[in-house]
Amino acid sequence: MTLPRSNCAWIDGAADDSVVTLGDPRLKAPTTAIGAADAGDLLATLVTRLRELNGAGLAAPQIGVSVRAAIVEVRRTDVFPDRPETGLIQLLDPVVVDRSDETTLDWEGCFSVPGYLGQTPRAERITVRYTTEAGETTTREFTGYTARVVQHEIDHLDGLVYLDRMPDLTSLTTAPNYLDHHRPVTNPATCRTAR
Repeated sequence: MTLPRSNCAWIDGAADDSVVTLGDPRLKAPTTAIGAADAGDLLATLVTRLRELNGAGLAAPQIGVSVRAAIVEVRRTDVFPDRPETGLIQLLDPVVVDRSDETTLDWEGCFSVPGYLGQTPRAERITVRYTTEAGETTTREFTGYTARVVQHEIDHLDGLVYLDRMPDLTSLTTAPNYLDHHRPVTNPATCRTAR
């Protein structure tokens, strides 16, 4: 089975024109609440952009909109062939109401920090209260990799990027070095070998 190709421009350190990157004040700006009645077009835009970028999650501040909306949809790619997949999760006004004391240190990247990955500690389990795209308030528990992505996206709503969560920067590496030296699975079908 051929996996979808990861975003090669991001791997090479190039920012996508539609994504706000590190250093742009919009990435750190305070966000405001948004109800489901006002979120339809924004959620559709986030879903379209995430699927075009072939990422695992995207938050409204990453496209320059300072509201509390984010989406998660984890799919396997050639660079991340072993991550567990999830269906589409649309989070409006999310609040983490509980988190496990147990944390896991794992690699994270971000479209707002193109071309880099770093090891970031995250709670292994979180419980989040949020409004769905249908306007229903729900509380849901997330575990493992999905919990990591949800935490990453909620951080964007609070003006944080994964670099802010790293205990130190010694693991920070370029995406090409991650592929060559740190990736736990060897899969030659990546952007770098397709050239």
